[in-house]
Amino acid sequence: MRPRWAGLAALGLAGGFGVILWFLLDARNQRFEQSLSEARAAVLDGRLATARRQLAELAESRPTHGEALYLLGLCEQQLGNPSRAEEAWQRIPADSPDLGPALVQWAEIDQQRGRLAEAEERLFDAIAIAGAHRPIARWELVRLLRPQGRFNEASRIFRDGLAEHPEPIEALKVLYWLDVDPFPVETVRRDLAEAQRLAPDDDRVWLGLAHLATRSGRFDEAKNWLDRCLDRRPNDPVVWRARLDWALAADRPADAAEALTHLPYAPDSEPEILRLRAWFARRNGDRALERSSLEQVDQMTPGQTEVLDRLAALAAEEGRPDDSSRYRAKRARLEQHREDYVALILGDDPLSQAPALAETAEALGRRFDADAWRSLAEGRPAEVAAVASNARDPRTLAELLPGIASRTTEEPRSRSRSADVLIPRFEDVSASAGLDFQHDNGQIPGRLVLPETGAGGVALFDFDGDGWLDCYAVQAGPFPPPANAPNADRLYRNRGDGTFEDVSESSGIASMPGGYGHGAAVGDIDNDGHPDLFITRWRSYALYRNRGDGTFEDITDAADLGGDRDWPTSAAFADLDGDGDLDLYVCHYLRWDEDGDTTCLDPDDPTKYACNPIDFPALPDRVFRNDDGRFVEVTQEAGFAVTPGRGLGVVAADVDDDGRIDLFVANDMTADLLFMNRGDFQFEEVGAVAGIAANAHGNYQAGMGTAVGDLDGDARLDLLVTNYYEESTSFFRNLGGGFFADQTSEINLKAPSRHLLGFGLTLLDANLDGRLDLLSANGHVHDGRPSYPWKMPPQLLLGGPDGRLIDPGPTPGPAFDRLSLGRGLAVGDVDNDGRPDAILQAQNDPLVFLHNQTEGAGHAIALRLEGTKSNRDGVGAIVTVEAGGHRQIATRFGGGSYQSASDGRLLFGLGEAETVDSLEIRWPSGRVDQFNALDADTGYLFREGEPAPRALPGFSSHEQETP
Repeated sequence: MRPRWAGLAALGLAGGFGVILWFLLDARNQRFEQSLSEARAAVLDGRLATARRQLAELAESRPTHGEALYLLGLCEQQLGNPSRAEEAWQRIPADSPDLGPALVQWAEIDQQRGRLAEAEERLFDAIAIAGAHRPIARWELVRLLRPQGRFNEASRIFRDGLAEHPEPIEALKVLYWLDVDPFPVETVRRDLAEAQRLAPDDDRVWLGLAHLATRSGRFDEAKNWLDRCLDRRPNDPVVWRARLDWALAADRPADAAEALTHLPYAPDSEPEILRLRAWFARRNGDRALERSSLEQVDQMTPGQTEVLDRLAALAAEEGRPDDSSRYRAKRARLEQHREDYVALILGDDPLSQAPALAETAEALGRRFDADAWRSLAEGRPAEVAAVASNARDPRTLAELLPGIASRTTEEPRSRSRSADVLIPRFEDVSASAGLDFQHDNGQIPGRLVLPETGAGGVALFDFDGDGWLDCYAVQAGPFPPPANAPNADRLYRNRGDGTFEDVSESSGIASMPGGYGHGAAVGDIDNDGHPDLFITRWRSYALYRNRGDGTFEDITDAADLGGDRDWPTSAAFADLDGDGDLDLYVCHYLRWDEDGDTTCLDPDDPTKYACNPIDFPALPDRVFRNDDGRFVEVTQEAGFAVTPGRGLGVVAADVDDDGRIDLFVANDMTADLLFMNRGDFQFEEVGAVAGIAANAHGNYQAGMGTAVGDLDGDARLDLLVTNYYEESTSFFRNLGGGFFADQTSEINLKAPSRHLLGFGLTLLDANLDGRLDLLSANGHVHDGRPSYPWKMPPQLLLGGPDGRLIDPGPTPGPAFDRLSLGRGLAVGDVDNDGRPDAILQAQNDPLVFLHNQTEGAGHAIALRLEGTKSNRDGVGAIVTVEAGGHRQIATRFGGGSYQSASDGRLLFGLGEAETVDSLEIRWPSGRVDQFNALDADTGYLFREGEPAPRALPGFSSHEQETP
């Protein structure tokens, strides 16, 4: 038997050994921690090679130490060894807190290699791990998902991490901008192209390319990419969500219904279900269901301006003007709330304004934001109640929309395709025609000032009365213009044989005082049958009276239009008081000090644009009454003295069909204006109530050029306006009764025009098929490549048989693939062959003469109006033509496009019809003249009150003796 003391001795020995071992381990731990601390400091100091050597030793001694492996991988990544970094991070244990930041860095390597799908998985895994890295992981995931079109998903991920964000106020700002900031399409396109090159089989790259194609209206291409994504992940809700977005954009109800069968229901799906029900109801012609669904959306999630816009349109169409006005007024209040919210979050101390921000966010329907601001106002963390999880709900969105799939297995209407219409053909023949004008915007290298960005106007008009359109080109030149600068504008006379001659000298134009030119307007101000010219220049107007003998005289001062006129842009002549002569509306832009040193190039980075028009005081537009050749300003007393809006475009036409001429004004970054003529030279601004002040989403846009015409064929005059890059050209459909609705998407105008910055804008029937087409001049105001394009091609969109526009791309001719800084644009039948041509003014480039050479175009009729009791030009008259069972209307408008004037004659495409069955003219005086059985393919002069038309000079096909 072992003695008792032997056991105690053994116990003591064991205890002593344990203490020694503990001291040894502690010393080793201290040495490890000391080395780790030194390595950590080396990383922070940028001594990466030293840190890597230390960390490699530490990782070898402790192969599963998370921080050592994370830092080792970080060093390898920074030293340009991504594969070694991945090897280090692969060894981090799954339960290590350092795995989260490692995954964030690993995802960066994946993205650099174009492996977006793997980057996405790692970032989602990183978010699932607690730690300070999570706000960064969420932001990186937002940046990864948005280029793929996963906007709602990205915003939700960012919202879910608000409580962890170290700067909650900045996070709330970002959350707002995520919803409203323009999509950087060129940057995304470049990044996706590089990712595709590096990882051609990555299906998240495909998803991004599908999104870009959908945004651009290339729906067939988008479908091909989405089909590939579904082959890879047939049950992925993310891909089916993209498929739904594509189907909605392409107006494909059957495809949308199919996508819904693959999308799971979620607790926050109710508003979307209602919106989808409304969308399908609209296409199925169920107005009652559409209306009730949208009303529920408005109650559930107030603040959605596009919902209010559609409800207002429905009310107007159903003869409920009071309800329509109520919805418009509610939308106008939302627009004001949006302005207030932006002003508050951009203020010096948003936290002090937290209660007001919460209230404004609530009014905008941003309840998450409102709750967060309330928490901050009460001194609590910016936390909000989470939505209860219902992930186990097995239902799909289709099951929540019973009957939708069965009613939409067939498309509700024919699909417009390029093959369904005749593609027009245009050639730039400016050189051979003798139009040798070269524009100069005066820009100096290293300097860019705002007036230089918008210069460029052109006019088509028959100044010598021979029946052939002549061309006036407005020149800019050095800015600011030198004192007593000669007139560098040019007037070209149409010889009638396809060529022009420069008659600037002989006409007297060259001897007029000059300046920095912006635009031109044309109108017969004295009713003598000879069109006169109004020119806008930096700080001046010019009015040139046409003597009728091929010469002009400067009557600017005699007409009381002299003096300092700040910054005028576009102008329109129209008889605003119904007294039989033309009055004048002039848009004015903003206050700019030409003697200051302000430049729109960022002095720290000349590649960046530093001017925002909203930061400069707006100038009021001016309105003048024609009193026997003297123009008396009546801006205030006539009702035009509203809040200045930085006017850039104006068109005059009777848009509410009451026999009086109204005015639509495009403003830059503020509400567009609609002045309704109430008679006796009294106007009321009704833009917000009428539905044209902002787009359907309630955003004030950068309005440039304007157009008016019956684009949708319902015998009402619609309004259009070009806007900034990523904003799309807007189409406001006339609903009657003075109400309009933004239906840009419905006619397929949003996607094709989204990636252009538009200026000049005209409606024309390029192929003479009886449907109006849309032509725009485009170009950015600053060279911001590669983030966004600078020079841009003109765009021609064709009216399709189903009422939607068709984008033929550059197929109408090489000029539609040529990049330029397009500004002014005018259309007219320059060679009197019945096919409309166009003149485009591009900055720092020659004029572009787009000669219409379309073979197989339809028949046409051209007409010129001559008022007797009405103004001589017939501005405000509305003409209705019926031919071949097709009815069209057009108006003789004033102004239009951007700083340009188009042919005052009206040209109707007749398709296959060889005879006009009936033609009606409603003159501004109220008189109605009617005519029957007119031959096609010729031109007529209609004089107010005369029982028969005269032959139109220049059109010889059916010329008659002129009475």
